[in-house]
Amino acid sequence: MESLQKPLQVQNLAIVDLPPELIVNILSRLSVKSLCRFRCVSKLWLALINHPRFVKMHLAHTQREKLFMSAGDSNFFYSRKASLYSIDLESISYDVNKVDAVKIDIAAFISDLDIAAFELNHLVKWHTWCIISSSNGLLCFRLGKYFWLYNPSTRERKQVPDFNFPKHMDSGFGFSYVDSIDDYKLVILHRPGNIVDIYSLRKNSWTSIQHDFCIGYGFFRQLGFPLNGAIHWDSYYVDYDLNPDTFDRVIIAFDLVEENFKTLQLPEFFGLGQFFGLFKGYLSFFDRNKDTYRFWVMKEYGVVASWTIILTVNSPCFLRPLCYLKNSNTMMLNRDYGYNQELVFYNPKCLKFKKIEVNGSREFYVNSHIEYVESLVSLNYENHFRTEDKLLEYWF
Repeated sequence: MESLQKPLQVQNLAIVDLPPELIVNILSRLSVKSLCRFRCVSKLWLALINHPRFVKMHLAHTQREKLFMSAGDSNFFYSRKASLYSIDLESISYDVNKVDAVKIDIAAFISDLDIAAFELNHLVKWHTWCIISSSNGLLCFRLGKYFWLYNPSTRERKQVPDFNFPKHMDSGFGFSYVDSIDDYKLVILHRPGNIVDIYSLRKNSWTSIQHDFCIGYGFFRQLGFPLNGAIHWDSYYVDYDLNPDTFDRVIIAFDLVEENFKTLQLPEFFGLGQFFGLFKGYLSFFDRNKDTYRFWVMKEYGVVASWTIILTVNSPCFLRPLCYLKNSNTMMLNRDYGYNQELVFYNPKCLKFKKIEVNGSREFYVNSHIEYVESLVSLNYENHFRTEDKLLEYWF
């Protein structure tokens, strides 16, 4: 009888009988979807799950990666209109032949705009969604001159306050969390000109600063990549003190805390080169000479000698890296034939490309993309960090 009674005792153990620190540890390892449901359990659990300390703990424990894309199907080549999609990277590997891309309903974002009907129709007809960046599960993207922040995991969204976007300017964009000041910043770097516009999520306002950093010829890619508290772009730079007649191609970094610029040197590349952001947490670059691609990473931040070739690939088509699948040591790329595009896997062990279907289609046109992780980070930032409740004393 004793052997039968023990399982019953375990089954009847209520979770409230567990130590609070154990409950916190267990909950911090669950999915965002589950935690959003568990907010309804009690006021105690609601206070815990919404608390910034728990949000950061959960972010550290759960790093489920997804790919967010502005992309289109086979009609995109003719219509040039893209939709927003999400792909769960944890559920795919080199062995799969098909990938499901979940289409994001953008009607809610459009309805946020308080603009005239004719302007709205023009915006939807002639502009494509552009993903700027992601940070701690928050995505930043724009449609025309309008910007949004969005947490796909909680479906919380926020339209950034209206910004007087200059016409006929070549602007660089970036978005990132800044740990030392506990804030999220959206940066718009204008060229020509000497103005940087910065939006603070915590303050929910824009500020403008002037600079004397000379950017020549514009950006090779307008979307900057966040790393080490700075946004990085591939561009030309003129040093008027050392060599005023020479434009050097460099990585321009804008420090989000000090709000100033510095430059990082690119590797000695051949042919056509392109800075493509982050790969395995490193600044990344690739160059192309005829049909040969070389992929580089800067293994030690800011040290030009640390640029290292990690992969060489031969392909007659243009390749654009999208992400790296950790579970199968595989790179996902967008392969462009000029008249159509497709998603492919490349496995460096077998040195082979593999076409993959997306939502049943072989053709899939990626306009912009970014990796992100699931998180509970709230866009109601000001109130979120004022949350102080006596109920929290139970947990912490």
